[in-house]
Amino acid sequence: MKRVVVAIDGSDVSKKVIDYALHYAEREKDAELFFLHVVHWEEYREITAKGQTVSVPPSEEDVKEEFGKFVRDRIKSSGSPKPKRMSVNVAFGNPYNEIVSFAEKVDAFMIMIGHRGLSNLERFFLGSVAAKVVAHSPCSVYVHREKEA
Repeated sequence: MKRVVVAIDGSDVSKKVIDYALHYAEREKDAELFFLHVVHWEEYREITAKGQTVSVPPSEEDVKEEFGKFVRDRIKSSGSPKPKRMSVNVAFGNPYNEIVSFAEKVDAFMIMIGHRGLSNLERFFLGSVAAKVVAHSPCSVYVHREKEA
């Protein structure tokens, strides 16, 4: 069985990655899709209690529900059949570390990830999650990149 980690973030690019993953699963027949969303600290919300402000991550259940709906809606709108073996997973932390760790944990055959076109300056300071995943991945990586108009 080919285990495929499909990294999603809710963007339009991740919709295209889901489309490709569905096409791949339909073609390969033995693929198991692990949709993975990583909650980065930027997604934490701030709350103030007793005069102190703290950052709180969203609950795993809420994130899983939100991204489960995102994946189901994309499956429905694509017209592709629902894969026989798929799951929606959530991790908390640095996106590229969590994607690579999850791929190792499930003994992934491949990782599918989208590439958002960062400006050269953003890429210099932030780096590309996709590039870091490619550099550190324990398996093959498919990177979907949107064509520039």
